[in-house]
Amino acid sequence: MDGPGSSGKSSVGAEAAARTGLRFCDTGLFYRAVAYAAGQRAIAETDAAGLVALVDAIRVEADDRGRYAVVTLDGRDVTAEVQTPAVDEAVSGYARVPELRAALLARQREIAGRGAVVMAGRDIGTVVLPDADLKIYLDASVEERARRRAEERGIGPEDDAAGEILAQLRERDAVDASRPVAPLRRADDAIVIHTDGLAFEATVGRVVAAIESVGGDAAPATTPADRAPDAPSAVAPSSPAAPASLGARPSPPRRPPIAQTPIATRITWIIRIASFVMRLVTRLFTRVVIEGDLASFPRTGAVLVAANHASNADPVLTGGFLNTRLGRPMNWMGKREVFDWPIISWLARHGGVHPVDRGAADVDAFRTAMRILDEGHILAVFPEGTRSPDGRLQPAKDGVAVLAARSNAWIVPIGIADSDRLWPRGKRMPRRIPRVTVRIGTPFRMQDALREEGSAEEGAPSTASRRRTTAAGTDLIMRRIAELLPERQRGVYGEPRSD
Repeated sequence: MDGPGSSGKSSVGAEAAARTGLRFCDTGLFYRAVAYAAGQRAIAETDAAGLVALVDAIRVEADDRGRYAVVTLDGRDVTAEVQTPAVDEAVSGYARVPELRAALLARQREIAGRGAVVMAGRDIGTVVLPDADLKIYLDASVEERARRRAEERGIGPEDDAAGEILAQLRERDAVDASRPVAPLRRADDAIVIHTDGLAFEATVGRVVAAIESVGGDAAPATTPADRAPDAPSAVAPSSPAAPASLGARPSPPRRPPIAQTPIATRITWIIRIASFVMRLVTRLFTRVVIEGDLASFPRTGAVLVAANHASNADPVLTGGFLNTRLGRPMNWMGKREVFDWPIISWLARHGGVHPVDRGAADVDAFRTAMRILDEGHILAVFPEGTRSPDGRLQPAKDGVAVLAARSNAWIVPIGIADSDRLWPRGKRMPRRIPRVTVRIGTPFRMQDALREEGSAEEGAPSTASRRRTTAAGTDLIMRRIAELLPERQRGVYGEPRSD
């Protein structure tokens, strides 16, 4: 069960679990526990090793109803402390740390591996349990969610604190939806339940009905009495309980890990031939014009190539036409399914395409991307995250700015003009058009460019200032891409800035 903050995941999920005899786990409690503990020990969001070390000191244990709701830090019960407004404000920043998410991911899956469970969070159906028997996305307007949270705390609608809650939820929604690691989004196969104007009992009823529709009788929840006396907690690895099934249909087995692709560091004969073939095929449909100062492209060091994404032809138009001209190969992130085909898999592995398991690899993908940049090579990305439906620039994800900030890599913006006309989204094959233009922009470093614009934050970075810098960096990169595109393709980044 996924959904934004205060959508009712915890209360509805816990009640639905109780009525169906299942265990209940709210994964947000893990991140709250870490945020609280980090605050107590003055561990910053940037101290990934320190945050991961906290995991061993924290326990999230099941109560007598099978709900993982009791939080202890070094043996002290801090269940009440992790639900304070201060933790509300801090938790989202800590939840963005890839290393921490990776550490907690294993703990969350281990809980699910013990048997049937209702698990609530923001990335359960997309990352934690992509093979779940049932996925539910619980949604509500931000105003409704703010009203509920204020009501829970005894705050009236006219109170200034109610306005602060609304502002915090809006900010957290934006952060959670745009973070590069496990962003908040609905799984494609999730059932969506909108709860505005829906009574609590009615919402629970719909969730229970969905659970029961999966089929079969649910196994009872596992309580502390069912475990060995000294069994560790939910955050620390523990002995699995007797297996339970949500229904007759078993979950598909998780695919084994896939070997990493070697980083492309030089133009090999395979890359050279593959690029030649891509250029040859493309010229059957159009003439490709390369514009810009190729001589300014960095010949050494980390480079983040950021391009608009309007067509399936875009990787060919960049990699196929630029690799050999630059004398340096580009590395790409590609969905794991590409590697299911023997010949294509072999070519991808030898061509700098790195597999991403969309079920659980957001953290792994980020680490791979950072490894490519840290070792001084080229990483090509599409900041929009997916193809534009109409050829115009769409709001970008913040991942490109986070990579740029952490690596201090050179950023080379590229504008691919008219590729949407060459191969429109939804069409199985390209069509003939007169030309496509690939424009290469001037390389820049994000922090330097932000300082020149007066957008860089001064002083010691805080959570809020880092968010502002990331947002400003994303906007900067996308505006540089927009400048290279015809007006019709600039989309949201072609509008005047409201400084």
